Amino acid sequence: MKIALRAHAQTSFLIALAAVSLLLAGCETPTGGAAGGAASIEALRSAAEGGDADSAYKLGEAYFHGRGVPKNFVEADTWYKKAAELYQKK
Repeated sequence: MKIALRAHAQTSFLIALAAVSLLLAGCETPTGGAAGGAASIEALRSAAEGGDADSAYKLGEAYFHGRGVPKNFVEADTWYKKAAELYQKK
């Protein structure tokens, strides 16, 4: 009986481990989940400079969290302020 309980506990542990692995596999990557990385940052920058408030905010987030670019709080602040100005114009 003890062998059956031990086997059941090991199986339960493996199932839980597999579930956590699948959960973590779906998590965001350091580049923000974007496959392009630098290309998507350049696309955000281009759109933000063109007046897209959402892109400016996302670019600020990228710099704040270091996703696809090195962390830079000054640059993040610049893009957050730009986003706020663009949202005000809407």
